[in-house]
Amino acid sequence: MTLPAPGRETEWIAARAEASRYVLSEHVIRSLMAGSVNVAQIEAALRTGRIIEEHRHVERVPAYLLCAVHDGKAVHVIAAPQADGGLVVTHAYVPAPPLWHTALHRSEGIAAMSDPITTCYFCGGAIKQVTVGNFDYRLEGRLYVIKKVPAGLCQQCGEKYVDARVGRRLDALIAQQAFTGSETVGVIDFAAAP
Repeated sequence: MTLPAPGRETEWIAARAEASRYVLSEHVIRSLMAGSVNVAQIEAALRTGRIIEEHRHVERVPAYLLCAVHDGKAVHVIAAPQADGGLVVTHAYVPAPPLWHTALHRSEGIAAMSDPITTCYFCGGAIKQVTVGNFDYRLEGRLYVIKKVPAGLCQQCGEKYVDARVGRRLDALIAQQAFTGSETVGVIDFAAAP
């Protein structure tokens, strides 16, 4: 595994972003679909972000929490090296209270998470390239679905990843609200069921 040289992590991450040598986890896709972040913000964090935390676990490679401001909006991205020399972006979000006092500082009394990521990046499962049936998300009480997405699927835990190119395309389709149809969804109300 190719790891960044100590003290050169930001340059290493930026180089992978510049070369589109990264994948986005399903957690990140859900953030894109919810409209809380976009790929331009994620790439800004990867290219120019400041590492504000390093997350370590004895069985895993380090993950880096980067912070950047893009178009006046602070964004946090958690990224880690992959075995093939690329980068996995496991989370992307806008820092906000109560966890964050400012974009660079956690609120008083809230420690950095030692194991914040629960994706296949952590489980070590093999990734198989597939066409995912659906990515679904809810926004303001409505269900949305994106179908036939090329992705990597963890054979152990089921986490999905999309590469940089697919992430950009998904981001554009979501922004354009490029719906091609609608379907009826069956619903069971567990609490009301006999």
